[in-house]
Amino acid sequence: MHASAARIENSYQMLVKVWHPDRFQTDPKMRLAAEEKLKEINVAHEFLISPASAQDRSPATSRPKPPEAPEERFKAPADTASVVPDVEEPEPDEVRRILKRQRKKRSLPRFLLNAGFAVGAIATVALLWLVIDSILSSNPRTAGAWDQHKAEVSRAFQSNMARLWANAADNLHNQKDQNSTPVGELPAPPSTSAPAPESSASAAPRPVGGPPHIKVSGPGQGALPYVTSGLTPTEVLAILGNPTSSSGEKMFYEASEIDFRNGRVAGWRIDPKTAPIRVKLWPDTAPTPGLSYFTIGSSKSDVIELQGTPTLFSDNKFGYGNSVVLFQNDRVSGWNEDPGSVRLRVAH
Repeated sequence: MHASAARIENSYQMLVKVWHPDRFQTDPKMRLAAEEKLKEINVAHEFLISPASAQDRSPATSRPKPPEAPEERFKAPADTASVVPDVEEPEPDEVRRILKRQRKKRSLPRFLLNAGFAVGAIATVALLWLVIDSILSSNPRTAGAWDQHKAEVSRAFQSNMARLWANAADNLHNQKDQNSTPVGELPAPPSTSAPAPESSASAAPRPVGGPPHIKVSGPGQGALPYVTSGLTPTEVLAILGNPTSSSGEKMFYEASEIDFRNGRVAGWRIDPKTAPIRVKLWPDTAPTPGLSYFTIGSSKSDVIELQGTPTLFSDNKFGYGNSVVLFQNDRVSGWNEDPGSVRLRVAH
């Protein structure tokens, strides 16, 4: 009630700027609220500038003014409009703060907007794919090539998903290992984990005359895919398809498992009953001439030449059924033969 006329006008002009309905052209709710608020502001302004209110703010009830200087008495009264900020001036900080609070109350969270844009982009790509698929599949000239391209895209997508799945499982497994205290070694079921390959890795066996995962057949017989040492996860997925489960650097196909190290096949354990996976190892070097059996000190190539591809393969162990051949520095260091399983061609 003791505010000066200039202060009343300044406050009135600022509030009119804040709550003018033209500021909310795109928001009907805010525009309606601004109209109601502006009515209250106008009523308050009319009351404060009314004669009765002006009388309440008379010098008798307000602070006494200092005596005017003689030269000031003859000056024209100051124009109150001159102290009112121009409409084109930048918004005061209070105006921006008020508007910001009102917009926050009615605006959607940013992550919802981003999610909406992402869903829209995915829907657009899916619609475009369906249109292209319909056009190319209905044309006999392009149907075959298009079907082959779709199969390649599907395999690539499945391999990427399997790789992400394996990485996520590996991170979860490592996190559990860090948060738990080991209480002793327990054998793990094949569906969740398996023994890690031993150290002292040797050079991966390679076939002569073809890539590592292709068995070179006779003329005109084509090629048969095998899983062998050194393949990448993508190549394994292209041969075997999606695994039933995975853990760390392992892929499980029922009771069979494929072990990886540094992104390459480093071993396996094959169960011929539940998952007879096609695996193959070729001699890395030429076998010993006239070889009829192996013994202590024989090379891995000699064992492969005599026994064939093992169903259990790691750096220091070959398994044939329940019989096992042990290696040290890539040379036979011992064996454990099960007479009821695969017989080992060793010197007895």
